[in-house]
Amino acid sequence: MFVLVIDTTIMNVSISTLIKDFDTNVATVQAAITLYSLVMASLMITGGKLGDIIGRKRAFRTGLIIYGSGSFLTAISPTMAVLFIGWSILEGLGATLVMPAIQTLVTSNYSGKDRALTYGILGGIVASAIALGPIIGGWLTTEYTWRLAFGGEVVIVIIILLLSRYILDAPLETEEKPRLDIVGSIISALGMGLIVFGILLAGTYGWWEARHPFSIGGIEISPFGLSPTPVFILAGSIILLGFALWEFHVITLGKMPLVRLDVLRDRRVTSGIFVQMVQTVLIGGFLFSMALFLQIAMGLNAMQTGFLYLPLSIPLLIASLTASRLSSRIAPKRIIQVGLLVLIAGLLLAIATINVEVRGFALLTGFALIGIGAGVIASQIMNLILSQVGPERTSETAALMSTSQNLGMAIGTALMGSIVIVGLVGGATNLINDSTAIPEELKPSVISAVEDNARFLSDEELTAILKDAPPDLSQKVLKVNEIARIHGIKTSLWGLVVFAILGIIVSIFLPPEILVPSQTEI
Repeated sequence: MFVLVIDTTIMNVSISTLIKDFDTNVATVQAAITLYSLVMASLMITGGKLGDIIGRKRAFRTGLIIYGSGSFLTAISPTMAVLFIGWSILEGLGATLVMPAIQTLVTSNYSGKDRALTYGILGGIVASAIALGPIIGGWLTTEYTWRLAFGGEVVIVIIILLLSRYILDAPLETEEKPRLDIVGSIISALGMGLIVFGILLAGTYGWWEARHPFSIGGIEISPFGLSPTPVFILAGSIILLGFALWEFHVITLGKMPLVRLDVLRDRRVTSGIFVQMVQTVLIGGFLFSMALFLQIAMGLNAMQTGFLYLPLSIPLLIASLTASRLSSRIAPKRIIQVGLLVLIAGLLLAIATINVEVRGFALLTGFALIGIGAGVIASQIMNLILSQVGPERTSETAALMSTSQNLGMAIGTALMGSIVIVGLVGGATNLINDSTAIPEELKPSVISAVEDNARFLSDEELTAILKDAPPDLSQKVLKVNEIARIHGIKTSLWGLVVFAILGIIVSIFLPPEILVPSQTEI
């Protein structure tokens, strides 16, 4: 779990370095980060089912081998395309086997207070990975190369494989031999993939009206002038509806579905899945937005960015370990709701303090509040929800929880990237309209050019573009870009506030207590 979590944080603090090393842009790196989470989100349910078929311990080991192979390929990748294969695809596929296996092995080997403590420790491990990831990744990226971080992952994976013989396998809780619903796996992966892909395209093409035609293989697609975003989201939603119908059809035939969707009829489970997704949307989106702010807008390197994440990461670790002890005296539901409120407070403080001139202490206090809120939620949500289902539903429920976690990370990164561009364009448009230096007759064409070519540019990149422009005009454009970038970041953080409020509303339906096995209703 430590390696899985640290992986994403390394990429987040290495954005600017990756752009230089591969001569690429923010959108391409964002796509790699999103695809990594998307692969996991799309295939996590399938990975959980494969664990049922081949055994959880074997799935854990197989996933590690695939993951380690991806890490090795990432470490030696000569091009961005190879990095996509190694990091985004192979590592993502390995994680789909490892993560459900971890949750199921913990649930089957522990119960009651021991299980709560174990999930608290797992929460602490995740928190420590978030705490150490930016520093390790930033240090290696700045002093040596980001490639060493992935080489180190290969070494850790080998050590874990050697020690995995001490893990006790989880017994199957059903007499029926598990089978893989291949059709259901394909449909579910396609549906979730289209939805997140559509969100990813919003930053380039817009949310509704297309800024310019979407092209596949040289064929332009722009039905009714729409952006591809609503088209892909609608198509994905329809396919997921078809997935649900297919699963019910499989059950009526007396066969084994990929996942028994009737577990989603329990609002205790569905509310937990949604809150889990909200938490990862908040963390994934915040880390991505702050990486853009600190590295592109502020010009900090990866190591400096990593150290500035410490005020978020250390409180997250402490809160995760502390809150696991509070659940015996305070209802986990209340602890989670308090965590969401603290998260909102941290976001609002960050919004109030992010500017061209940063008030450091206030911003870092916002980081700390966000870390505390996330740590409190992480320590409770998985154990609370898995305790509500019978042993035979633990594996698929754990896979659904892991899916929501990784789908939330994918959506958080993709959504914040697109919202940042929307805010950037909005801020630049207002500044252009208010400018006295730009002739009135030129403003519509300038605004149109900004909307069609919107990118989150550093001062260095923009200066290179403006090399032939008059010095006075260059300075004015740089100032517009500087202010517009801040507007874009703030807009993305307001989007996270909305998600957090939705999380609080849905948390009303969370179960108040953790059930011990003898109390579990099947």
